[in-house]
Amino acid sequence: MKIIDREISWLHFNSRLLQEAADKDVPLMERIKFLGIYSNNLDEFYRVRVASTHRLIDFNKKNYPAKVAESEKLYSEIKDYIACRQKEFNQIKDEIFKEFEKHHVYMRDEKELNEEQVIFVKNFFKEKILPGLFTVRLTRNADLSSLNDGTIYLAIVLQKPDKNKKKDYALIRIPADEFSRFIVLPKKGSYQSIIMLDDIIRFCLKDIFSVFGYARYDAYTIKITRDAEIDMYGNVSKSFIDIVAESIKKRQTGAPVRFIYDSCMPADLIDILIHCFKIKNKDHITKGARYHNSKDYMSFPNLLGEKFVYPAISPIPHRDINKDFTILSSIKKKDILLHYPYNSFNYILNMLREASVDPKVKSIKITLYRLADDSKIINALINAANNGKRVTAFLELKARFNEEHNIYWTNKLEEAGVTIIKTISGIKVHSKLILIHTKEKKENIYYSVISTGNFNERTAKVYSDISLLTANQEIGIDVGKVFYLIESAYRIINFDHLIVSPLYTRTRLMTLINNEIKNASKGRKAWIDLKLNSLTDSVFVEKLKEAAKAGVKIRISSRASCCLIGNENENITTIGIVDRFLEHARIFAFCNSNKPLYFIGSSDIMIRNLDLRIEVTTPVYDKNLQKELQYILDVQFKDNVSARDWNSEEKNNIRNMPGKKVRTQEEIYKYLKKINKKSSD
Repeated sequence: MKIIDREISWLHFNSRLLQEAADKDVPLMERIKFLGIYSNNLDEFYRVRVASTHRLIDFNKKNYPAKVAESEKLYSEIKDYIACRQKEFNQIKDEIFKEFEKHHVYMRDEKELNEEQVIFVKNFFKEKILPGLFTVRLTRNADLSSLNDGTIYLAIVLQKPDKNKKKDYALIRIPADEFSRFIVLPKKGSYQSIIMLDDIIRFCLKDIFSVFGYARYDAYTIKITRDAEIDMYGNVSKSFIDIVAESIKKRQTGAPVRFIYDSCMPADLIDILIHCFKIKNKDHITKGARYHNSKDYMSFPNLLGEKFVYPAISPIPHRDINKDFTILSSIKKKDILLHYPYNSFNYILNMLREASVDPKVKSIKITLYRLADDSKIINALINAANNGKRVTAFLELKARFNEEHNIYWTNKLEEAGVTIIKTISGIKVHSKLILIHTKEKKENIYYSVISTGNFNERTAKVYSDISLLTANQEIGIDVGKVFYLIESAYRIINFDHLIVSPLYTRTRLMTLINNEIKNASKGRKAWIDLKLNSLTDSVFVEKLKEAAKAGVKIRISSRASCCLIGNENENITTIGIVDRFLEHARIFAFCNSNKPLYFIGSSDIMIRNLDLRIEVTTPVYDKNLQKELQYILDVQFKDNVSARDWNSEEKNNIRNMPGKKVRTQEEIYKYLKKINKKSSD
């Protein structure tokens, strides 16, 4: 057993996305999408984790000089690892575009256009791009603090016919937020071509600058990545929404943590840009290729048709939800587990829609973290409020990179008369809860939804998550207590069933692990299965090591970071799965003297989830639902297609499991289809 740093562990996870991009068994359009996801993840890693590493170095220099070497060593490892992966990225990208060429799809730059394409590009630029294009003159005194984080710019060297005259410089923002980064050129026979938006602007620089007497224009792409940490706890006289809104603006002018430039850029232009960006640390400067922002590959145009993407899956109708009755009446009969995207998220939308008009429904409460752009959840809540239901919503304004989005929805809900629970300073609410209160035969009845993922109809199609729908009244009362906890700005409350952070998750999980250690020491069967996104809390890592040494069989499926690396000989199996859908569900299972306990919830085993957020983990009591969860756990460790062995984290090796090919997500879909069909026959 060994322990690795959480940042390096996460980088190993992101590398698995490159493996998917390189895998020729993955459909071609999905391969290029994985390149985009890898790049997007890396951008966020720089904005958050690399920025935090730099702050740690600065903090140690001022307060703990003896620890400076340790934090600098970590940054050096991060930088070296990313540099190696970037070489892989470029090789994989070249291979993918060679595959496109086999199918007569070609990337063209501004120097490779035929006559018809030239006419198209000039017209496209003149009619669509030029009216909204603005140029910034670049001098050593220019203030570039307002340049957008994560946006790409063309840095341009301008020269007049007289070569003895000094060069001038300019910046143009590439409007990739207004247009596709990839513009499809007119088709010629069976051949199709795509040009980057950047290259259209390069081709038409003469149309911008020739009127000023310039005769030569050399353009180079640059990108700035800024520290995304924002201060939300400043002025107590302002509302929290105002503080968040101001902090979002400040994020755009945060300290640069990465400046990428085209490696062909001349030294004089590099010098001016570094001076204007006020970059003092050379470690923040990265020599790049001609193009940046590879995250845009996530929206690369599909010119090849449906057989080059993953085949669509048909959502499985749930056996216990009767289409002839309301969903609440189905929940009242028995607990239900919904598995997304294998079951449709429409069940949640329909439940809220029905509740908004059901005369028995008196109130609806919900916690919201990340929402779809055109959220049907919000529409259902507004409709419920319009129909006289008491609707209460908590929107987490501190959901990183979703703050502005959530401010917008908060205002929309308030306008509709929805009661908004104010954000708690210093604590994030990451739990995923719905509580519906009805009055049935003069009795108060509570229906609860406790989910591992966001109430977001878009991500429910690409994230694998689980929701428990239950009319268990004791659980419903506990869910009500969570809302009271949030509304009362964090009071100590006792829960009979739910495990709630930051009050009890750490101690309860420790108790469950200690119980397995005690049973193993007495020669009893003892095991722990954990499926989660991240396992990084050092206290739990040590406790799990202790449990393994005591004889507890531990299986960990951690999609992203996992600081504990073990092998079956040491009673620990650690794997990570990357596949078509993002593995996102958290399942905790404990042998408990052959009376297994099963839990699902929103919490990973990280400091932030255990101590700094309101998270909810619920027990799953129904025996049939426990079998579903155990199947999902078991199949993870039989996977020999998409499961990587954490024990070989340097190489991310696919698990070498004998026998037929087993792919977790395909097997879960087949299993759920089978048990739902069997019950409905």
